[in-house]
Amino acid sequence: QKTEITMEEIHENGPSLETRVREESANQIKINETESRQQMLLQSQQMQYITDLFAKNSTKPVKVSSVVVNNAESIRPSVLQSYLDATINQALNFQQLVKQSDTLHHKLVSNGLVEDVSQTLDSRGSFQVPVTQTQLPGLMYKSDIPTSISVLDIVPTLQLQPIKKFSAKTGTNIGNGEGDGYLQFQWRNVLGGGEKFTFDATKGTKTHSSYLLNFTQPISPWWLWDSIIFKNSRQMGQAELFLRGIRTTLKSGFYGDLPVNHELHWENLWRSTKATSTHASDYLLFQGGDDLKSSLCHIMTIDDRDNAISPTRGNYAKLLNELALGKFWKTTLEFSRTNSWFTNDFITMTGTFKGGYISNFHPKSQPLHMGDKFHNGGSNDVRGFQAMGLGPKDLYDSMGGDAFVAYGVSLFSRLPVRRWYESNFRLHWFVNGGRLINHNNTNLSSCIKSLTQEHSTSTGVGLVFKHPVARFELNFTVP
Repeated sequence: QKTEITMEEIHENGPSLETRVREESANQIKINETESRQQMLLQSQQMQYITDLFAKNSTKPVKVSSVVVNNAESIRPSVLQSYLDATINQALNFQQLVKQSDTLHHKLVSNGLVEDVSQTLDSRGSFQVPVTQTQLPGLMYKSDIPTSISVLDIVPTLQLQPIKKFSAKTGTNIGNGEGDGYLQFQWRNVLGGGEKFTFDATKGTKTHSSYLLNFTQPISPWWLWDSIIFKNSRQMGQAELFLRGIRTTLKSGFYGDLPVNHELHWENLWRSTKATSTHASDYLLFQGGDDLKSSLCHIMTIDDRDNAISPTRGNYAKLLNELALGKFWKTTLEFSRTNSWFTNDFITMTGTFKGGYISNFHPKSQPLHMGDKFHNGGSNDVRGFQAMGLGPKDLYDSMGGDAFVAYGVSLFSRLPVRRWYESNFRLHWFVNGGRLINHNNTNLSSCIKSLTQEHSTSTGVGLVFKHPVARFELNFTVP
C-alpha cells in the first residue's frame, strides 16, 4: 500500500524546516552565551585565587639566588646583569619581587633591548636565616621569639624575544600636481646595549625637504642619552619657519608607583622665518629673517596615570624651565587629575590646568621671536577656537603671547547601549577656557590680574574613540 504525504500535512503535523532552523540557531546562540559566561566566571575565579595567593604571601621573604635567561645572545652580559641587579635582585619579599619583575619587563622593552619578555618564577624550596641579637634585641632575653626566619629560594626564568635590528620604510604621496617621498632607516640594539640609530628624510615638490639623524643610548636602566641633528620646516599661521639645529638630551625613565622623571637638554638652533602670504602683517614681516638661539632646558614630570593617552584615574604634573642665553627665561606649568566612578569606569572626569610665563631680558632691543612665544587655541588646549586663534593679533596674524592660562574639564561616559558598551567609543562633554596676553615685562601682580580677566571659553559635546596610540574626537563646540 502506497501512502502519499502532502506539504499541507507536514505543516499540520509539526513545525516547518525554516522554523526548526531558526529555533536551532537561537538555541546555539544561547549555548554560546552560556559557555562564554562560564568561561568568564572561571577566569574570574582563577584571577581571584591568584590575587588571594599573592595577598597571603606578599610579605614572604624571598632570595633570588640565580636567574636563568634564554635567547640573550644579542645583549651584552654586563648590560643584562645591570638590569637584573637594579630590579629583581633587589627584591626582599614576594610583593617586591612581583613589582620588580614588572619593572624589568618594562625597562628591557622600553630601552630597546628586546621585543618582549616572558617570565616564570620557580622555587628550590626554602632555607633558614638566623636572626642575631642586633637584628632582634628581644633575643637577649628568654622568650618564644624564633631565632631564625624561613626565606624562599627563587629562580626566575626569562625568555627573551630578540629585537629586529634593522628596518627600513619608504613611500610616496602624489596628488593635485604635487608629490613627496619619504625614507626611514632604523638600526636598533647596535652594540648590545639598546643603542639605536634613526635616519629620516622627506623630499617634496612643493614642501621643503627635511632630514633627521638621531642616536639614542641607555647609559643605565634608568637614564637615557639622546643626540639629534635635524633640518625641517614648520607652518605657523601665514609664516613658514625653517629650523636647523642640534640637540643633546639626558633624561630619566624611572618606573613605579609615583615616578618623578627629569629631562635636561641643550639645543643650538638656526631659524629662518618667511612670510607665505602677500597680505602678511607688519608684525610678520618684522619677524622675517634669520635668528640664532642656544638654550638649556629642564623638564620635570610626575605621572601616575594608568594610561597616558586615555587615562581613567591618576595625576599628571609637568614643570618646564628654559633659559635662552642672552634672550629670555621661560617657564610652563601643567597639571591634570583624572578619576572614574561606577562599574567598569562608566563615568570618567578629567580636569586640566596650564600656565606659562616668559621674562624677556632685553624687551626694547630684542623682541621675542614668534617661535618662542606661547600660542593658544585648538584641540590641544582651548577647543572651539582655531589653532593660534587666541591672544593678540596684527591683522589676521597671531602675535603670540608671553603669559597664558588655560583650563578645562572633560566628562566621558560609556555608550549606554549594550552592543557598544564595551567598545572604545565614549560620549564626551567638556568646558574649556583661557587667556593669552603680552605683559611686556610688567610686574607679576599686574600680569596675574590681566590673566584673570576676559577669558575665552567654549563648551560642547562629542564622541571620542580611544585608540592605543592616539585619541580621536568628533565634537560639536559652541565658543
